[in-house]
Amino acid sequence: MNSIVSNFLNSFIVLFAVLSLAFIPRSANAAELVSLKDYLKKELAGAAKMSKEIFSVSADKKKELSKIAPDAQDEQFTFYYAKKADGALDKACTVVAQQGKEGPMSIGVCFDNVGLVQSVTILSSEEEHGKKVAEESWLKQFKGKKVSDAFQVGRDVDGVSGATMSSKAVAETLRKSSFAFSNFVGNKK
Repeated sequence: MNSIVSNFLNSFIVLFAVLSLAFIPRSANAAELVSLKDYLKKELAGAAKMSKEIFSVSADKKKELSKIAPDAQDEQFTFYYAKKADGALDKACTVVAQQGKEGPMSIGVCFDNVGLVQSVTILSSEEEHGKKVAEESWLKQFKGKKVSDAFQVGRDVDGVSGATMSSKAVAETLRKSSFAFSNFVGNKK
């Protein structure tokens, strides 16, 4: 009988500990959904050559950027390239820090060699109410869009009901990364 009571108490303690963890507030750091390494492995797989380039945003470029993303704090953009055997650009990916409604987000955007969006991936996020913006079913709307598109919720981007601010944060990331591709990568092809 004592072993039954002991087993029950042990099971109850484990269950209580597990349930308690669910109610502990998360830290201020964004929850990682996919690592940068895994993201780049997936996006640049099959490339004959790969490289990385960092671009600093000049004061003039910051003024231009602020016209399309008024709260942008970006000092630099890093692009990761997939290149063909002859060195020609095949794909360019960047990861942009973005403030969501509930905390920081890290969003990856990949472009083909002419500036069409190939993919958008949420690498990390603290969005509780905006979790749907990390779903492929919503993110796929960006594929094939041009760097010259507006990326405005309600205009050429469908927002997520109940997650308007998170939707706008992702759209702003597309504006910033498109700006960076156009200004730094597009003219180097």
